[in-house]
Amino acid sequence: MAEEEISTSSWGSRLRNAFFGILMGFALIAAAIALIFWNERHSLRTKQSLEQTAKALISVPNAPVDPKNNLKVVHISGLATTTEELTDTILGISVNAIHLHRKVKMYQWLEKTSTRSESQVGGSERSIKTYSYRQDWSSNLINSDDFKYPKGHSNPKSFLIPSQLQYAKSVTLGDFTLPDDLIKKITVAQPVNLNQVDKVALEEQYKLPIFLYDNRIYIGHNEKQPKLGDLKISLNAAYPQEVSVIAQQTGNTLQAYSAPAGEIVLLLSAGNVSAQEMIAEALTQNKIFSWMVRVAALLILIGGFSLIMKPLVVLADVLPFLGTLVGFGTGLLAVVLGLALWLIFTAIAWFATRPYVSIAMISLVFVGGYLLIKKRKALKVQPKESLDRDPT
Repeated sequence: MAEEEISTSSWGSRLRNAFFGILMGFALIAAAIALIFWNERHSLRTKQSLEQTAKALISVPNAPVDPKNNLKVVHISGLATTTEELTDTILGISVNAIHLHRKVKMYQWLEKTSTRSESQVGGSERSIKTYSYRQDWSSNLINSDDFKYPKGHSNPKSFLIPSQLQYAKSVTLGDFTLPDDLIKKITVAQPVNLNQVDKVALEEQYKLPIFLYDNRIYIGHNEKQPKLGDLKISLNAAYPQEVSVIAQQTGNTLQAYSAPAGEIVLLLSAGNVSAQEMIAEALTQNKIFSWMVRVAALLILIGGFSLIMKPLVVLADVLPFLGTLVGFGTGLLAVVLGLALWLIFTAIAWFATRPYVSIAMISLVFVGGYLLIKKRKALKVQPKESLDRDPT
């Protein structure tokens, strides 16, 4: 089921918006440059902090706690455990666990919006916006009042049973007590057996049929043919498990280590993992994050240049085919300019730590620019030479 909205923008209004877009383009370029410098600084500081941590840390047993190691960076492995019972009061299940997660999904209406534009002769643009609706499972409450066409697509205002995540208040690793920041890093969990759920009591409480499918509670009439408002409930627990930690010892507990380079280090891995492996994994994650931000900055730069050159596309769009050609050309130019600016500012940000790579990157930009200009001049000279040789 879909609804359509059709609107037409005049050539004048499109041109006006395109010129306003120039300001946004420059703002995006400035933001991308700031992001490049922040990312390279953060990446370097994180790398240096991890290397400093690797040099400073010592591996210690998890029991007993040695006061001589107070405020030292330590690597500890062992069983993270708790004596607490976490209880899901709705499902009536108690388990000895570090965390207990009740995840609830509800069958709801979802709105999907898609837009396509068609350039018209004279420079106007016809936009067709399509709103489509379907029902699907979601763990988030979807507010149907925000739909463009809420009539006939109304969702429940709340979950009959909400999701819940609870943690044990006291978790130990040998004789060490783990702080909340480390407890929340313990994420390896297993499904809790829901056969022990009292379905009759739940049916009496909620006045709805209750079924158990594939170790999930289903509240509704038929999981294969769900209806609006039906629920699926799963329960997972992080049971006591082997972990490895790198942190700063403070008394009989642990805290994040503030490295001289300026970043904090607090690492936890599932299983018995060596300090070298943990540091290596953290360095790898730092590289991955840095490259994700670099790619994001490049895309923002390209988007900024595209906005700056948008008026040229709109001006040419008086004839749709001409607008398409100009759009392709400006898009390609935006990629080239975005990449060039990204290389230059990344190289500048790298200069203090990677001077040779930095110089090579800047040289690449200027050599590439020189070759492009030389090629363009050659193409201009070639037609003139052809005319000079023409015997007619």
